[in-house]
Amino acid sequence: MAGVMQIPVSGALKEWSAGFVDYLAAAGYAPTSIGLRVALFAHLGRWCDAEALLPAELDAGAIDQFLAARKKSHIDLASRGSLAPVVVFLRSVGAIPQLTRQQDIPVGAVDALLDRWGAFLLSERALVVSTVKYYRVLAAPFVVSRLRGQALDWEAVDAEAVARFVAATIPQLPVGTAKLTITALRSLLRFLFSIGVVSNRLDAVVPGRAGYRDAGLPRGLTAEQVALMLAATGRDSLVRRRDRAVLVLLSRLGLRAVDVAGLELDDLDWRTGTIRVRGKGGQIDLMPLPADVGQALAEHLSDGRPSTAVGRSVFLRCRAPFTGLRVAGIQGIVGQAGRRVGLGAVGAHRLRHTIATATINAGASLEEVGQLLRHRGLASTMIYAKVDLVRLGSIVRPWPGSGPADAAAGVS
Repeated sequence: MAGVMQIPVSGALKEWSAGFVDYLAAAGYAPTSIGLRVALFAHLGRWCDAEALLPAELDAGAIDQFLAARKKSHIDLASRGSLAPVVVFLRSVGAIPQLTRQQDIPVGAVDALLDRWGAFLLSERALVVSTVKYYRVLAAPFVVSRLRGQALDWEAVDAEAVARFVAATIPQLPVGTAKLTITALRSLLRFLFSIGVVSNRLDAVVPGRAGYRDAGLPRGLTAEQVALMLAATGRDSLVRRRDRAVLVLLSRLGLRAVDVAGLELDDLDWRTGTIRVRGKGGQIDLMPLPADVGQALAEHLSDGRPSTAVGRSVFLRCRAPFTGLRVAGIQGIVGQAGRRVGLGAVGAHRLRHTIATATINAGASLEEVGQLLRHRGLASTMIYAKVDLVRLGSIVRPWPGSGPADAAAGVS
């Protein structure tokens, strides 16, 4: 790191420069990358001196101002993501303020009500945090529509006002989002009635959104298309072996992207040939590990792991910091493989549809497909009845006048 240490860091941030180099090295950054980020660190220090800012004054607003100034003179490392290692380090050592809600800014009426509703959903309805956050996003526009100045006006809220809001907003939303928005709005209105904010039960007047479960067809790929994606990914580099293992898991076991992202080294039992999958809602399943899947995983893991790897995820980022891939990373691997062979941005869930469709057309029952996909109920599997070509073919009626059988049946 001798070359890195020659980059001058002066002024407000000088005392933390050596620690920042150690932080980057421990996170697995290459020397060249460390040098670039130390230069960025130094630029931030010079900017603080020019603006007469102390490190303790580097809040979110000041950081935005620095990035705006940097973009005028630099074309590289001028985004929030590029500055993230600097900010995370400086916050970890207490040099700059933590990223928290500013205490000197009062919580608005909208946030106050949504916070109270969210706490109710968590404690009284036992919803998970992610669901509550999504409900807040969906219901917030309705609450904002009642804002008058700095206060919320619920006096004039009646069935007509609710219906008018729904009619103005719901038709523009996708069917799935519209249905969830209606669900969130009804929940909010029930809560408002329970705490006496509105005098009438208005949840019943929220009209429904037309749309039928499983109205479409599962959009799988052909076996040839999957083979092309695997072949195009190859095995000639560490990253490609990782990506191939991801594709094999998705296409052979029908896993979801979140299942693959959540895999850890301890989930692989090579002695018994099984893999433990953590699914939605905390569901844990033990699945067999086919030979080709095991081989793809072994090829990936035989490359070794960076000494600075964080956690025990099976699939890691290919650049520092070496943390586990998230769902977006898994989806990105599949999308890139699809584009590589001219299929466009293929979604990870299409590989799940692919194995389900192939399995049912090979003669498996819906119950067996549901077990493969780890569905909790048969209702989730019923959509694949639409692509069961063998069984559908046995019940289809011939087109009138299409053959001798019609004449025998008296069709003319």
